[in-house]
Amino acid sequence: MNSEIIKQFYSDLNFPGRYSFDDIKFYEIEGIYNLYLKEIDKNLSNNIDVLDVGCGTGLVSNLFATRYNSRFTAVDFSNSINYAKDFAKKYNIGNVDWIKEDFLEFKAEKQFDVIICCGVLHHMPKYEFALDKMKMLLKPNGKLLLALYNPWGKILKRFVRLKYHNNILYNDQENNPYELSFGYNKVLSMCNDLKFCSVQPSWNNKLVNLQALFNSHNGGLALYVFEKVQ
Repeated sequence: MNSEIIKQFYSDLNFPGRYSFDDIKFYEIEGIYNLYLKEIDKNLSNNIDVLDVGCGTGLVSNLFATRYNSRFTAVDFSNSINYAKDFAKKYNIGNVDWIKEDFLEFKAEKQFDVIICCGVLHHMPKYEFALDKMKMLLKPNGKLLLALYNPWGKILKRFVRLKYHNNILYNDQENNPYELSFGYNKVLSMCNDLKFCSVQPSWNNKLVNLQALFNSHNGGLALYVFEKVQ
């Protein structure tokens, strides 16, 4: 698969979509309820370096940059990042460095305490290279937050007529030019050089296939947390 096709798809899609400052403030005031954002929030703190791989329109980086006094680096190769950068400038979010570049070619001058890669790796033909690069960029004792499609969520879509919340999510799930999915054991195998910490949605940190089925709107997305031990 030509990466230019994937880049053009996401430049046109602007995933995960536009958002307002009221949306950001809602999370600050009401708390983090979204399953994936809540899991990310658990692993962030002040005064750390955070890398957001495949940031899209920047919701994750802009949201958490307003919650924590940390330094964020957000990378994306599509035009979606332009919205993220303009949003940050408009609302004086100054602790994010926005980098419009293919992550495979991204050169960092430092390592990171937390690397977030949510819903991205399974759209990368060279996912193994990208994953190795993330591991290399992770500080000792740093956390890798990796959200990936689960095969059971994809299987369910073949039998159930889904009603998506918006056209962006529909196109991301139904018209994406390239996607993979990874089961629990496969993910742990790919990251067997890291310490496994948790996975959500799960039961006792064992990914229950039925849990993923109920999240078929997001391809059975599961968020794994790994730690780079010294």
